[in-house]
Amino acid sequence: MFSFLKKPKPNKVTLTSEARELFVAQDKTLLEAMLAEGMAMPHDCKVGSCGTCKFKLLDGKIRELSPSALVLERDELSAGYRLACQALPRSDLTIALDAPLLSQQAVNNYPATIVAATRLCPDIINLIVELDRPLSFTPGQYADLSLPSIDGPRSYSFAFAPENGSAKQLQFHVRHVPGGAFTDWLFGGERIGTQMEVAAPYGAFHLKPSKAPMLCIAGGSGLAPIMAILQEARALGANRPVILLYGARTKAHLYCLDEISALAADWNAPFEFIPVLSEESPNSPWEGARGLVTQQIAEIPDRAQCEAYLCGPPAMVDLAEEVLLKAGVSRHAISADRFLDRSSAR
Repeated sequence: MFSFLKKPKPNKVTLTSEARELFVAQDKTLLEAMLAEGMAMPHDCKVGSCGTCKFKLLDGKIRELSPSALVLERDELSAGYRLACQALPRSDLTIALDAPLLSQQAVNNYPATIVAATRLCPDIINLIVELDRPLSFTPGQYADLSLPSIDGPRSYSFAFAPENGSAKQLQFHVRHVPGGAFTDWLFGGERIGTQMEVAAPYGAFHLKPSKAPMLCIAGGSGLAPIMAILQEARALGANRPVILLYGARTKAHLYCLDEISALAADWNAPFEFIPVLSEESPNSPWEGARGLVTQQIAEIPDRAQCEAYLCGPPAMVDLAEEVLLKAGVSRHAISADRFLDRSSAR
């Protein structure tokens, strides 16, 4: 009697390539469960767009939120590969991964309160939330923010490097997506004091231990994790040359200019900031670069020797990767974080 009230049993997933097991709740994707267990499964989007979280299904049944065939190649599908972010286990599974996973801090949930929401430019707010306890994370990572009144979490990168590796107050640069439930709500009124939940940390975007010159390319609110990574590098005493290319629509959409100036002033090597405007009026007195931010890559001397950090809209990141690879930059020297909103399947 009342068996329908019983909570469904989680499914066991065996990773043959890792000699590990985990249990996945009925309402969780394989990727969500792996990240929650501190397993650094590669991923750039969590919505089936990037194709980086692929695994090989050896045994068991899954339901897919969206078909892996939209992203994976035919031979990958024939070999049994699927996307962890779209896979809901419907039985115990046996899977394999192409490369060993690194360990990372397990994801935890934190009650949070909005303590500030300051407009940085016409379409970006600096959102500050305070947690009930400190959170440790690596600059470049992101968090999921959830409100009870809005369906599903929203993912935002940390916009700062924490002192001593952890912080109770978190900063996020939130770009307004017209029609987006969360950003319409945030930009639509006074939200100080609102309670929410933060799940973190997620992601593998981070500063690499290297002496190579840094070429940072950001668009829109993609500046947030780039700033966090640069702040961490400064705190570590980095003496690597930096070129920061930032793409914005108009001069009014440039932000963090004082913070960038402060970084450049404290840097132990040459630091060049190049803002690029794509929609500035032809009659504007703007004398800086115009067009797509990716067009400026060709002007960078010795770009083949750079280590690149890319963050922003997928189209910008994809084009920047293509240009850099053609210029001779090693794929291993390119780190990328693609920002997708729910209108683009995120």
